[in-house]
Amino acid sequence: MIFSNAAYLWWLLLVIAGIFLEIFLYKKRQELLGQLFPNDLKALMLRHWDSSKHIFKIALFIAAIFFLVLALARPQWDKKEAVSGRQGIDIIFAIDTSRSMLAKDLPPNRLENAKASLALLLDQLAGNRVGLVAFAGTSFIQCPLTNDIDTIKLFLSSIDTELIPNPGTNIGKAINTAIKAFGKSSNSKAIIMLTDGEELDGSAIAAADNAAKNKISIYAVGIGSLDGATIPALDKDGKENGVKKDDDGNVILTRTNPELLEILAKKTKGKAFMITEGRSGFQKLFAAISSLPKQHLKNSLAFQYHDRFQIFIFLSLACLITEMLISERRDEK
Repeated sequence: MIFSNAAYLWWLLLVIAGIFLEIFLYKKRQELLGQLFPNDLKALMLRHWDSSKHIFKIALFIAAIFFLVLALARPQWDKKEAVSGRQGIDIIFAIDTSRSMLAKDLPPNRLENAKASLALLLDQLAGNRVGLVAFAGTSFIQCPLTNDIDTIKLFLSSIDTELIPNPGTNIGKAINTAIKAFGKSSNSKAIIMLTDGEELDGSAIAAADNAAKNKISIYAVGIGSLDGATIPALDKDGKENGVKKDDDGNVILTRTNPELLEILAKKTKGKAFMITEGRSGFQKLFAAISSLPKQHLKNSLAFQYHDRFQIFIFLSLACLITEMLISERRDEK
């Protein structure tokens, strides 16, 4: 089972909080009744009230809310796999995992912000073949081209700055690795690169020329602020321990390099975007990708899940109707 709108599952925390609150209030009511009606007077006053039915009604109401939350999260199962002949494009996401991506000018940091934004963009790219390349001082194909967006999201979630031990930011190698990831594909091809643009080594411009020769467009997405931000220093346990400094003890600032990203995009007939405090750049990016000429994706696998939220809506309604029909009055013997 998967959830198409998994964010709604956080509402289950409110359901759990409601359960504890109801338990607390029930005990308080019992204590108050005991104070108002001492000894046998309490039993006399409540002789027509069935506490077990009251508890059962509350349980039914909570269950109804629980099933409603599950329905809102859109549960899906029964995955179908089929050969797809639909039109689309091939896209390789190249995501920067260098230490500078830990800068917090985009909360919680540049890397996590990029991953969250990319996950939203992936939902809009269903029907296209997508792959994933991670890079820092070197690069590798983390996930080859696939139609399975859930698989891409799984690999995306595992990305962190410890993934590649080689320090630095070699954008040139990242581009060349992405070119290899396309293989012999004859489809329209695009590299979407998410980076702060601080290339410390390598030759990004030469790699962009190589991409242009292979008719691959680069859509460079700059992550971070132009003013610069400090880079958290990490101890051996991976916990933050101040900020990074150079050999002279000066604090190191990392700044986004939009000029380089513009050059890479221009050389390959792509576009460059900046993601600062908002995510509007991703909307422009998606519009640009959508305008690329699409071709038939031959012999590609497509995956579909069936929506099953109707089952949970029915269960929620059943619980609510049953709760309404049950009386709290004690059965007369």
